[in-house]
Amino acid sequence: MNINWSHPDLLPKKLIFVDGVTRSGKSMVGPVISSLKGAYVFQHQAMLDNLMPLVKKKSIRLDAAKSLLAFYFNQNIYSLNISRGVNFRPDDHSSVTKDKDYRSFLRNLKKPDGDYVIKEIKKKNHFPVFMSHDLLSMIETFEKFSFNYKLIYTFRHPIDNIFSLIKRYQRVKAKNKLKYDYNNPRIYSMMLKKDNVLLPYYTSGKEKIFLKLNHAEKYTFYYLHSLKNSLKQYKNLKKKGNIYLLSYDNFAKNTKNEIKKLAKFLSLKVSNFTNKSLKKEGLPRKLDITLREKKKEIIKKMINEKMFKEVNNLSLKYDEQSLF
Repeated sequence: MNINWSHPDLLPKKLIFVDGVTRSGKSMVGPVISSLKGAYVFQHQAMLDNLMPLVKKKSIRLDAAKSLLAFYFNQNIYSLNISRGVNFRPDDHSSVTKDKDYRSFLRNLKKPDGDYVIKEIKKKNHFPVFMSHDLLSMIETFEKFSFNYKLIYTFRHPIDNIFSLIKRYQRVKAKNKLKYDYNNPRIYSMMLKKDNVLLPYYTSGKEKIFLKLNHAEKYTFYYLHSLKNSLKQYKNLKKKGNIYLLSYDNFAKNTKNEIKKLAKFLSLKVSNFTNKSLKKEGLPRKLDITLREKKKEIIKKMINEKMFKEVNNLSLKYDEQSLF
């Protein structure tokens, strides 16, 4: 029996995604985007991140995935407007305590359920802002959903990005002898199993190669997989108007100029809270690019020659502003 899965109309009229490789600057950019007039609080999500690999690999039908996403986005925006399931943890990047509408979230705690909330949402016509992971690397698949969206793709110098990945997730120096383990309940991304070992979804078809890599090489493998696929997908994308490419360096150093461009791209306006958001995120920032050579030498000692050559080539393109 062939079922055509469907869903009610999408309640948010536009979805905003702050996307990129892990450690590329999404957490720095997201709260600033949320400070704009007409934008909801910056949120983390796992639904879209996990459905995309399934759809791309044809493990789930497009109509079923689109229905699940529509239900998720509708429920999310409804819950935001009655403060159900919102993040009040003060130290999180997605905390409502840092948002321009914090007082509204407190007031909304007393709001009852009801269809009147739907009417309020439509009248307000604000747009949700989500962090996504590696969405640009699968953007041709995502566009099949026909959602109205804007995507801000953050990209960072390859040396800085990879070094940050290793520094944060390894927590060890170059020798690193820790056992690789993906069986952690705090990991919320799609996995596959090879020889009874859990692996990230992006290792599909290269599981044996991945398992032989050391820790630094595993994180470099992820970085190269995501970035190269993002570059390819962006190049092949016929209509690029929904994508904004945002360099970490440019945003950190030329913040106010970039915000003006982003606001125009999103058709939103800067609010009185935007400057406060910049201070909270420590923007603009001074970047000591002289440290990259030291990081580069450390990475060179940690990964194999073939990987390092790829990283170095991408770094040269970044320096020449010709990555995309």
